[in-house]
Amino acid sequence: MKKIPLVLLLSALVILTRPLYAAYPDRPIHIVVPFAPGGATDLAARIIAPALQARLGQPVVIDNKAGAGATIGTAAVVTSPPDGYTLLLGSAANAIGNAISNYSQKKLPYVFERDFVGVALVAEVPGVLIVPSSFSVQNLAQLIAYAKTHPGELSYGSPGFGTSVHLAGELFESLAGVQLVHIPYKGASPAMTDLLGQRIQLMFPALSVAQPYIESGKVRALAVTTRQRSSLAPNVPTMQEAGLSGYEVSGWLGIFAPKAVSPENLLKLEKAITATLKDPQVRQSLAKISIEAMPGSALVLNEKLDSDTERWNKLLKNKKLDLQ
Repeated sequence: MKKIPLVLLLSALVILTRPLYAAYPDRPIHIVVPFAPGGATDLAARIIAPALQARLGQPVVIDNKAGAGATIGTAAVVTSPPDGYTLLLGSAANAIGNAISNYSQKKLPYVFERDFVGVALVAEVPGVLIVPSSFSVQNLAQLIAYAKTHPGELSYGSPGFGTSVHLAGELFESLAGVQLVHIPYKGASPAMTDLLGQRIQLMFPALSVAQPYIESGKVRALAVTTRQRSSLAPNVPTMQEAGLSGYEVSGWLGIFAPKAVSPENLLKLEKAITATLKDPQVRQSLAKISIEAMPGSALVLNEKLDSDTERWNKLLKNKKLDLQ
């Protein structure tokens, strides 16, 4: 019997094993949402999952792992096998977490920028500056003028210390040169209740939280906190347009994976997620919960994470905030 040349054996081996690598995914993909069911992040994940599943040909399962300011869910992903089957639906909260960890030297079970890689930007979650409709100010300029002549008399609410809503207020104080009083609550709902009851005078919630009250006329929207106007509230100016230069607080959602996932799998995921977010039905469903589909590459997502982390690092150091 003739011996088969080694080069032919190696070629055959490559051909035989190629489908194994091209088969990804060949089992369910899990997307970890590091928050409780029912919130905006969870709802967005459940809107996206069925359409993404159709494109990947495998079930896409949403796993809620809430607690410790998203740390529990995030840690669960970083300790999973880096094979592309366990992903994280991250958010702007991860950039805040980075900054707080750097500022306070708080030890986390991961270093986000070291242990994770962006897969694709998913959506933008605009924030908005609102006041009760009964409050005399009609626009941002009037609010700033009032705050300057009544230092320390205006209060704003947030879901707690170190949240994006809290830091949005801190950034506003810093750039507008005003002095406000921060009132932390155990969630956005009680803060909104006190705003409606005029026990606090302003708030920087997600547009998804404020939209029903804006539409009913109970609160007045003075400006969105994003760099550009939101298609979900096209008549509301940006902070920049309203006269506050340099202000931007961008809420966003993005898919992340453990750093060692193969480039091939990451690229396949990025393409599938981007295509999913261009689906008119998906975009419409996200818009109903005041989330604006904003498909972007892994590079765009990583840049957004880095720029947000830098912004919050600078704010925390300049204001020497006590986040305990």
